[in-house]
Amino acid sequence: MKLMIRSVLLAVAAALIAPVGVWGQEGAYPEARRLVQHVQDDLHHVSQADDRHKEADHVEDALKHLADFDKGLANNKFDKGRLDSAIDHMKQILDDNTIDARDRDALRSDLEDLRHLRADRGNM
Repeated sequence: MKLMIRSVLLAVAAALIAPVGVWGQEGAYPEARRLVQHVQDDLHHVSQADDRHKEADHVEDALKHLADFDKGLANNKFDKGRLDSAIDHMKQILDDNTIDARDRDALRSDLEDLRHLRADRGNM
């Protein structure tokens, strides 16, 4: 009987510990990190398609803040300030510059996704 109880307790403990191991490998924000990567890819595309100086500065600043935000996510920290800064620079790209319609649509969608991420504090 003691052996059966011990086996059940070990099985329960293993079931509880297994998700912690997966969480530790991906961090607390795997979906948020995938979104950040997607937005960075879209920003890189915009920067390659149009090399105007003012837009390049906003793209570079947005990329820097997203990279810093992603580093925080990798360390299980949700840095709202970095995310807000990236969002602000993306708004400036959309407000102040003429970019290709497809790129504009992609960035608008990205901006909306980042706003949802901010509102949900990374719980996607």
